[in-house]
Amino acid sequence: TDWVHPGKNKIAVQVYRFSDGSYLEGQDTWRVSGLERDVYLYAAPKTRISDFFVHAGLNEDLRSGTFSLKVGLANPERFTGKYKVDAILKAKRILFEGSKKVSIDSMGTIQFSTILSRVKPWSAETPHLYDLQISLSDPQGTLIESITQKVGFKRVEVKDGNLLVNGKAIMFRGVNRHEWDPVVGRSITEETMIKDIQLMKQHNINAVRTSHYPNQERWYELCNEYGLYVIDEANIESHGMQFHEGSYAHIANDSTWTAQWIDRGKRMVERDKNQPSIILWSMGNEAGDGENFVKLYNWIKIRDKSRPVVYQPAWYERHTDVVFPMYKNIEFISEYAEKDMDKPLILCEFAHAMGNSVGNLQDYWDTFEKYDALQGGFIWDWVDQTILKTDENGTDYWAYGGDFGNEFSENDSNFCANGLVAADRSLNPHIHEVKKVYQPVKFTDVSKKSSLTKIEIKNRYDFIDLTHLDFSWVIEEDGTEIQNGDLGKMKLSPGETETFNFNHQTIMPKPGSEYFLTIRANTNSGSELIPKGHLVAWEQFKLPIENLAPSIYSGDLPKLEMTENDHLIEVKGAGFKITFDREKGNLSQYNYRSVDLLKHGMEPHFWRAPNDNDLGNAMQKRTAIWRNTGEEMRVNELKSSVENNVANIQVFSIHDLTGTNLETNYFVYGNGVVKVGHQIRNTKSDNPEIPRFGLKMTLTGDFTELNWFGRGPHESYWDRKTSAAVGLYKS
Repeated sequence: TDWVHPGKNKIAVQVYRFSDGSYLEGQDTWRVSGLERDVYLYAAPKTRISDFFVHAGLNEDLRSGTFSLKVGLANPERFTGKYKVDAILKAKRILFEGSKKVSIDSMGTIQFSTILSRVKPWSAETPHLYDLQISLSDPQGTLIESITQKVGFKRVEVKDGNLLVNGKAIMFRGVNRHEWDPVVGRSITEETMIKDIQLMKQHNINAVRTSHYPNQERWYELCNEYGLYVIDEANIESHGMQFHEGSYAHIANDSTWTAQWIDRGKRMVERDKNQPSIILWSMGNEAGDGENFVKLYNWIKIRDKSRPVVYQPAWYERHTDVVFPMYKNIEFISEYAEKDMDKPLILCEFAHAMGNSVGNLQDYWDTFEKYDALQGGFIWDWVDQTILKTDENGTDYWAYGGDFGNEFSENDSNFCANGLVAADRSLNPHIHEVKKVYQPVKFTDVSKKSSLTKIEIKNRYDFIDLTHLDFSWVIEEDGTEIQNGDLGKMKLSPGETETFNFNHQTIMPKPGSEYFLTIRANTNSGSELIPKGHLVAWEQFKLPIENLAPSIYSGDLPKLEMTENDHLIEVKGAGFKITFDREKGNLSQYNYRSVDLLKHGMEPHFWRAPNDNDLGNAMQKRTAIWRNTGEEMRVNELKSSVENNVANIQVFSIHDLTGTNLETNYFVYGNGVVKVGHQIRNTKSDNPEIPRFGLKMTLTGDFTELNWFGRGPHESYWDRKTSAAVGLYKS
């Protein structure tokens, strides 16, 4: 080039915020500008290696491998003699060594190929890699250039209606990932990449989709090394075209845009084609469908026959090798799986993780495991795309759409905060559910006798056994450990099961107590990303043992005194006084040693704070009838009695608008214990769903600690409780 001279040179780079390419970069995310990748300029030798393509395939026996290497050479000078290309493939020993000489007239190509009788396959569970070195020497034997590449042997194919990796129909425990940092945007560091992989591996995630553009090259190298399946996605998304009268097809079918389509797909494939972790190519996201995608599909299939190609809007057409829908419900995917289809279904996006979310994930997983045609999916998404800002008081906070004044004419509020982890990689509450549902060991109660609990343990890995895990168990009584033991290591091959018996006849149950068996699988050795003792999988089972005798014998309790008037009922005992409001029919105050404990009394409650996904489906409007139902209840009948030092306040109440009838029973014991029974007797059949049902009360602000026996330690919902074990917790 005439533009660079010996010595120091000044180079200017101009970045365009918008161009015609913006129509194909309309991702549903921050539209930030700037250099998001390392930019460097280097001088290659005039005679050089211009390209290389490694094919490291696993043969049908899944033991031997086919190694093929195509090396492209460039030489602008003619008739300069024969150049030598050396190729060495090795691990602890050399598997292949080849050398060829060639005269390079402008452009040339050299190919090496061999069959290797025994190779270690690459997978996310067994990321075995080999070192490839390619060297170019001039006719005098002087080394001109040397390139190294990690090589992994694998076999990826769609066969008999399944996507197979190394002969196995793997289950994608996946997540979508945007490159994001709260300070530097998409210019993330290697440290952040490793942190992402570490958290993914620790939470049983085995696959990642590079939504919605090719990632930094280092990301793929790390996925090669640590083991993650990657769906590499082209930078094609035309979200803005949904507002055009011709919609997405206006450009997806426009031949004048074909070169743009091919260019973006081609640059992805050519740059990343040698990365073992990539098992699928994705042609883009939410850009409609049309002839340009057909042409891109054909180009990719010709260039790389070793990987399937997918695209969500192509649905059942020829130009996607996998049915790749997003956000389809359980009924839809079940109906698909019950048909005799020649393609598997993998959800490219599901379980939208915006706000406090990821409900019914266990229901999806049960469905995936029920049908062979369903092979998991990719949760949307990995990390909250929020930006670190500081308020006028110097307090840092996560900013999103609407937090930037008039800098943007439109915003989508917090719609980019969809992550399993926060922008700083701290854990969001719902990631605990993901880890539990994604766990690679399954525990099932297969008991047939109430005196014996029989638990089946199944290895859900695809390629490794369970010898890296130690299994232990514990039995708890009301959250307190009473028995424990070890099951040791298990050499269960993938898909195999083993059954263990737990004889609990020796346990003498206490009146009113509950008993739970919990089995845990922890790592028995450490690695770079996962420490020794890390909990990989667990399950909890309520044991069928109980003592129906009353836990409190009322005759032994201190005596109670009940007084009543037209407005109140007071129950007094040793050191306490409990007040009931006749008009509201609720427990209005608990006084202990002359101190009032309640700021607001106990009342029926039918509401909960809507989360982000609730707002998305208009729950706050659809179920608004329940918001103030507790306050609007009226007492229909109230009964009171004292017998054997136990006071019983029985309340029947009704809500006219919803036609809801409640029965609430308060039992006050002489020792101050209050037992409450609360049930809906009936309600109108056409009412919307009840957001939450229970009783609500408010304590005074003097309390700083809470102990509870129930699900924990993290928050849970009725459809997101698989990860919350029953236990005794303190906050």
